[in-house]
Amino acid sequence: MLIADGLGDRPIPSLGNKTPLEYASTPTLDELCKNGISGLIHPYRPGAKCGTDWGHLCLFGYDPAPFYTGRGSIEAASAGIRLQEGDVAFRGNFATVADDFTVADRRAGRISEKEDIDALLEAIQDITIDGCSFLVRSLTEHRLALVMRGAGLSGKVANTDPGTACEGQPVNDPRSSCASGEERTARILWEFLQEVHARWQDHPVNQRRLAQGKLPANFILTRGSGSAIVLPPFAARFPGARVACIAGDVTITGIAEMCGFEGYTQSSFTGGFDSDYAGKARKAVELLQDHDLVIVHVKATDLCGHDDLPLKKAEVIEKIDGMYRYILENTDPAATYYIMTADHSTPCQYREHSADPVPSFFCGPDVRTDSVQHYGERACGAGLLNQYTGAQLMATIMDYLGFNPKFGA
Repeated sequence: MLIADGLGDRPIPSLGNKTPLEYASTPTLDELCKNGISGLIHPYRPGAKCGTDWGHLCLFGYDPAPFYTGRGSIEAASAGIRLQEGDVAFRGNFATVADDFTVADRRAGRISEKEDIDALLEAIQDITIDGCSFLVRSLTEHRLALVMRGAGLSGKVANTDPGTACEGQPVNDPRSSCASGEERTARILWEFLQEVHARWQDHPVNQRRLAQGKLPANFILTRGSGSAIVLPPFAARFPGARVACIAGDVTITGIAEMCGFEGYTQSSFTGGFDSDYAGKARKAVELLQDHDLVIVHVKATDLCGHDDLPLKKAEVIEKIDGMYRYILENTDPAATYYIMTADHSTPCQYREHSADPVPSFFCGPDVRTDSVQHYGERACGAGLLNQYTGAQLMATIMDYLGFNPKFGA
């Protein structure tokens, strides 16, 4: 099961009113689509705009609504932080802000140098405010997890991040939009972020980055506050199923492990454009020897959508086609199912997640087929999987693998 993060898109005039997927050359994906069942799937439900965390929980077979407390707790788990009762967790970005706290770059130029990140984080580990301590851990590239630990904290705090494509806007002061009972937590968070800025502004790492023509990482933008999420194990619903997840983005392996899957990554599997696509395909074939389902995640399609890079998105899709070519050539099509989907759409011209359903297919030796001949948004709209949800797709996969329990006698 290959998940191309943010794969879905909308027609783009510069591509002849095709989407990047429709524009790309995808002979292998077209072949699989033609020989299987296809559709436009709603990861959660029609009209719902999913975050990466929510979308993946749906694709992994869950309805997140009863369990979800916020993205922060997922990021904390992905960073290896074991949350305690009363902790408040956030997802965060290294960011670049001007002196007046307007956002110059939400990702500090997509900072990824481990030495720089480690040195910056080392400089803020001793901060305490009003009896509250802070745990900050790096994730993939510019991303990080932040946990506030102390007594009497609120699990709901307004985002300081103004949002995707909002460069030039001021950082949101959480104190200005907090609800009753959140005032102290918002104040402590804001004081912490001010102290981070003071320590990072003239830090040697940022002085060197400026001298090299790079953006400084002088602020943390936070969003998605929440307390710990506890999910029922995947194996409780589908007993005996062995699932592995390969990803370069540790958020995805973290979500997978929360579900009870085995997470796999290595240094060459990144969450960026430089990820080892071929290596992920090789690892998938290897893990298929002792797992019932192997999930492979590719992040770069989502990055292209957020940065309005339609040609780059088509290029990444063609690399995914190559991954599936290798997988096909090194597995037995008579004994293997092949699935392609996405956690949400990220249209390039929109630069943000949208509620557009995602093109998907399910191919295998005994799978019903439909009339779809090509893998693309408009073509898949004629398929038999149309209007399925992500959780329903996973239940269908488990049914073909023999793990779906029967309702009734």
